[in-house]
Amino acid sequence: MPTVEFNTSELVELIGIKDINFLRERIPMLGVDLESIDSEKAIMEIFPNRPDMLGIEGFSRALRNFLGVKKEVGIYEVKEEKEGAERKIFVDKSVKTIRPFISSAIVKNLTITDARLKSLMNIQEKLHITHGRNRKKVAIGIHNSDVVKFPVTYKAVKPKEYKFVPLNFNELMDLDEILKIHPKGITYGKIISEFDKFPLLVDADNNAISMPPIINAARTKVTAETKNLFIEVTGTNQYAVEKALAIVACTLADMGGEIYNMSIKLKH
Repeated sequence: MPTVEFNTSELVELIGIKDINFLRERIPMLGVDLESIDSEKAIMEIFPNRPDMLGIEGFSRALRNFLGVKKEVGIYEVKEEKEGAERKIFVDKSVKTIRPFISSAIVKNLTITDARLKSLMNIQEKLHITHGRNRKKVAIGIHNSDVVKFPVTYKAVKPKEYKFVPLNFNELMDLDEILKIHPKGITYGKIISEFDKFPLLVDADNNAISMPPIINAARTKVTAETKNLFIEVTGTNQYAVEKALAIVACTLADMGGEIYNMSIKLKH
């Protein structure tokens, strides 16, 4: 079972209960294995059937409802863009035999503090390891949507056909080089290395956004100044992809963001 560590001050603020002894008694009743909780941190193991509780927002949401702190079931509204401003992803048939499924959303008007950014990266990585089977089944890309020109195209390309600067690097690389040099390419490259073409998301200007399930482009990096996010989830199982998107989108909505629909269109 995956182990998570939450900041206790943030946890009690989100739950609305400050009595740590009370939480120590009640948290195991939610079906988690509580290792410890003190004034600084809470450490627990989450069962694989509850990936929504891998992040502090999702865990707090579940515990609030279990304890009756919040009796009504939360409703997460998915808004539509104004007519003419709809954002789309076109899916090329070339990905069908490689990594066929994609789901996406835009989340706007966020205030991303350093703590929230860390929480978002933590849940992304926990979902990759568990729900995503080390990115083979599901991989999540989170981007600054303000630097992405829509519509986006999801396609498979030859390894030498594209170059981009990957996240946490400064130099331009082709896709083969990313698999050989970038730490994420070395770790996860085996997922796609057997194919003649690799998955790639590009924007309307043909600029690379991400190379699922390996790495995002550096230019779409999310920082504490980012207000609007573009989330793309790819994988080999449609249900698992959509579930991961729902978990991330709801987490961001709990942070105060507004969820907007993204249209997925097959490109013939």
